Amino acid sequence: MKLTDLIPRKAIILDIKAKDKKSAIQELVQACRKAHENEKFNVADIVDAIIAREKTGSTGIGEGVGIPHAKVEGVKDVVGAFGRVQPGIDFTSVDGQPVQLIFLILAPPSQNDAYLQILRKVMAALKKQNFVKFLKTVKAVKDIEEVFREVEEPAPV
Repeated sequence: MKLTDLIPRKAIILDIKAKDKKSAIQELVQACRKAHENEKFNVADIVDAIIAREKTGSTGIGEGVGIPHAKVEGVKDVVGAFGRVQPGIDFTSVDGQPVQLIFLILAPPSQNDAYLQILRKVMAALKKQNFVKFLKTVKAVKDIEEVFREVEEPAPV
């Protein structure tokens, strides 16, 4: 699965309005539900599941990035959303810094392999040169999609 499949245009929020972790997650879950029309899950239940998951360990991985994720009942496929928060929100990140980029990933419990594969894909993308920098600075949703596409394409030889 590609990032552009996991996170379609409708699931990208250029400027999250929330001022705290739970509200930001809620905005992303709502965007995820709207973008993935075959998914009819209960937003409040999903937010509660993610917040419960966060209590076992923060998904604020450092350098301004958070990857809230959970395996939840009610989701049919691995789905996601992405959003930016300026100037950032407290995510109890490992480096203590506020989170500006949030990748939300949801999966049904039955799709553990696909869930782990997409988590690895996001982590690999985050290690690519300039990926985070570009996501923090682009001005439009179409530009975020382009950054996602570029990280998926093999480097020219």
